[in-house]
Amino acid sequence: MPEESERPEPEGGDPACWLDQVCPACGRLTERTAEGRCAACGEPWD
Repeated sequence: MPEESERPEPEGGDPACWLDQVCPACGRLTERTAEGRCAACGEPWD
């Protein structure tokens, strides 16, 4: 059995495909509204 320090670190984190759902204005993970605005802060989303 490998020692504790030899075990690989578990991989984690969010998938990169969610990057297009991060608002450039507020940084929240959110969806765009039909008007092209951030659902969290209301800023226009390019």
